[in-house]
Amino acid sequence: MTQLYATGTTFFERYREAMLFLARCSVLVLLYGVAASMALASLATVLILFFWLLSGDAVRAWPRLKTLPAFWPLLLLPLMVLVGTAYSVAPTEYAYRYFRVYSRFLIVLIIVALITDPVWQKRCWRSFLLGAAVALVSTYLSVFWVPPWSGYGQTGLGVNHSVFYDYIAQGVMTSFLAVLALSQVLTRDTRREKLVWALVLALAVFSITHLLIGRTGQVVVLVALAGVLLLALPARLSLPLLAGLLILVLVLAVTSPVLGERFGLILSEMDSFYRAGEVKTSIGARLSMWITSFQFFLDQPLWGHGTGAYRWLAEQVYTDPEVCQVNCVHPHNQFLFFGVEHGVVGMALYGWLLFAVAQTQRSVTRVHALMLGGFLCIVTVDSFINSPFWISSERNFYTAILGLLLSSHYLNARQPQAHRG
Repeated sequence: MTQLYATGTTFFERYREAMLFLARCSVLVLLYGVAASMALASLATVLILFFWLLSGDAVRAWPRLKTLPAFWPLLLLPLMVLVGTAYSVAPTEYAYRYFRVYSRFLIVLIIVALITDPVWQKRCWRSFLLGAAVALVSTYLSVFWVPPWSGYGQTGLGVNHSVFYDYIAQGVMTSFLAVLALSQVLTRDTRREKLVWALVLALAVFSITHLLIGRTGQVVVLVALAGVLLLALPARLSLPLLAGLLILVLVLAVTSPVLGERFGLILSEMDSFYRAGEVKTSIGARLSMWITSFQFFLDQPLWGHGTGAYRWLAEQVYTDPEVCQVNCVHPHNQFLFFGVEHGVVGMALYGWLLFAVAQTQRSVTRVHALMLGGFLCIVTVDSFINSPFWISSERNFYTAILGLLLSSHYLNARQPQAHRG
């Protein structure tokens, strides 16, 4: 429904449609905020939940949501985390804080329940693109002029230019913008449209490789674009393009002082970790957290140590306050995170969610299948080097975009081919 309420309906129906309208408007704010304002994104998340609950629409939405491939993992993950608070070895405040974080999986289902109209779906995509455009333009402007909303205050090349979010979160968001642009290039009909989206793609990729210092964005954008090409094209076309993509990466590595320096650090930080046990570097900290987390997992592999347990267990290992400030928050691996706290059950549920997202590709139109595939590449790679559904700067983005993409299961269903005898 694209109007506030229909004339001639009962008071309750008018009230319900008014609450749904406000909830949908809050989704628009969320999708703008995941690219351009963390404060707006957090506020919008609260408003979505508030107005949706006031609408009383849960019962009506239930039968429709149950047909979504990702419905059960999205529902069971927060329930698993809630159950985990009952047997957690961690203090109560740790356990319930973690539950509040992972309850955001339910926001994905609420967004799918709200976006029932193609008009609202288009508005949502435009809202995200507006926020992404503001962030991208601000990033390029900061090369020559420091915007008031930039937290880094640096001009010129060779330094970080993330604006509204940290460089990791902005790299992830911009990687998805690149996926969206490439999907449009591969599916649009006119040359003009393809050229416009190709320009967006080039600007997005260049900003990640040359204007952000985060390696996460540089890795995920490469994997995601390669994934989209493999999905979109037959092998005889995709393989040469992938070879070209790798050559482009090498060129970017040579021309970008940021890219070359950051990837050069990987080898030196790995060497310092294995030689001297250095854990105060990005790679050293991750290696230490992964090894320690795997040991925690082996101690209780079936159902884990309970919700919030990672932080409590890590505090017993990392007694140096400076090290613990990084290493005790989350293990920088979403699979291990669930493994430590919920065992193989948690890892299996998270894997089920990713598999269900992949399943959705089979039922939607080509452009939405490509965007889902690119998104899946991003979140999967990010899950091995970060905790995307835990980190505040990333979880708003992932929940909002995942909800919007999954709405395509209903609104952009692939039309069955006519049978040919």
